[in-house]
Amino acid sequence: MNSSYELTQTGLDAVDYFLKTWNSRDAVSWADSLNFPHVRPSPSGPIRVAETADMYIAEVDFQKTIDTGWDHSEWDYRSILQTSSNKIHASGQWSRYNDQGEVILTTPILYIITRVADHWGIQSRFGSDYAGDACDTSDMAGRGLSLVQNYINQANAGNQQACAQLLNYPHFKIGVGKLSVTKRPEDLELEDQALQIHSLEAIQTGRHSVNVAVELEKKQSKQLISGAIHINNRNDHLGIQAWSFMNIDRSKQL
Repeated sequence: MNSSYELTQTGLDAVDYFLKTWNSRDAVSWADSLNFPHVRPSPSGPIRVAETADMYIAEVDFQKTIDTGWDHSEWDYRSILQTSSNKIHASGQWSRYNDQGEVILTTPILYIITRVADHWGIQSRFGSDYAGDACDTSDMAGRGLSLVQNYINQANAGNQQACAQLLNYPHFKIGVGKLSVTKRPEDLELEDQALQIHSLEAIQTGRHSVNVAVELEKKQSKQLISGAIHINNRNDHLGIQAWSFMNIDRSKQL
């Protein structure tokens, strides 16, 4: 069984490999840092799903990024949020630099790292928008946290329609080597057990999005769950676009 330290290092190695292979400008190497099916939800632009590495590689266009003046990317920070034996949640922020060492773009991301056939790779990137240090994002953070709390309350009450209105579509649930897509509000299926929130924190907040970390407990089975949730404002609707959950071994909490 992997220790917490080992899993933390595994997660850091995975995101470092992701950035290293991105800087290599080699699409095959970069795709090797990922797991599939892969999706990158964010508050803007189309959300594309790559079912396989070959599909992902076919869409990579480094020249488009190079034409913006990009020379290389570096981490501003990266840290591990939650770990399990087959899934790790990490937060990070990278900046792109030109050949003069000037920052041309900064993006905060929450990474969903999975182990598929003994290969640790990033299966999803929850992209937030960078607001800058001078921007007050507390209102958006508060709205995002309230939305998650409201969803749990409505789910516990069995109110499917109210829950469905709190999502953005298509909605993505990131599994391990799996991706569940809810395309329409009427397709949403609720949990079969009531949930209790133990902790809820806005990890990354922009003008149009919030990445949230949550710790939950299933009230009946007492199963502890860690979660990462991506909330964004699309088409003037603030909703949950994607989430990823992992079971926690209660014995490790003692």
